[in-house]
Amino acid sequence: MQNKRRMGAVQETRVADWLRRRGYRILAQNYRCRFGEIDLIAAKNGYLIFIEVKYRSTDSCGAPQEAVDARKQQRISNAASCYLYMKQYPPDTPCRFDVAAVSGEEIELIRDAFPYCGNYSG
Repeated sequence: MQNKRRMGAVQETRVADWLRRRGYRILAQNYRCRFGEIDLIAAKNGYLIFIEVKYRSTDSCGAPQEAVDARKQQRISNAASCYLYMKQYPPDTPCRFDVAAVSGEEIELIRDAFPYCGNYSG
């Protein structure tokens, strides 16, 4: 398990650097609250972007983004609600949920990978 965590951290840092080179401002990495965890939180073009990083060394277990199921989406949305509340963002803050699918050396950013499943109202 420790090896998996270490590889996850390496991939999250790699994706954060990749995003920075594309104009994203990284606001948080491994944001945790009692409701869940968000791998990366970034800002670009007026959007607050919550990013789940999924890594697969091979595609034998399917595409990385397939691991972001409805339960995981709910947990990310709940953690996003907590982040928005704790940082005092207004309820109309433009947000989106992306998945960074990492397959070996390739990184693919899937914008608007899933809709917000939370209930943040400020």
